[in-house]
Amino acid sequence: MADRREERSSRRHRKTERYLREVRSLGERVRRLRRRRRWTLEQAAEQMDLEFKHLQKIEAGTVNVTMVTLVRIAAGLDVPVRALFAAGPRRAD
Repeated sequence: MADRREERSSRRHRKTERYLREVRSLGERVRRLRRRRRWTLEQAAEQMDLEFKHLQKIEAGTVNVTMVTLVRIAAGLDVPVRALFAAGPRRAD
């Protein structure tokens, strides 16, 4: 039974190409929105009420981002949460 639960674990999905591609895409979008405002990482982290290192990892695509963090990022950038994601529908792999 424990093996079955492990098989369904989100840890398994964090290693997939799709997850890695999506988390990198989110990071790139956050970076682009930050740079449009000409903010440093420090300035953006302060606006978003995030730790500098955490924002750095988000932009690098190396951390799993929670919904709470997405809302904080969007609020700091003064954009809707949907602005953090690609505009058009993409094929699901």
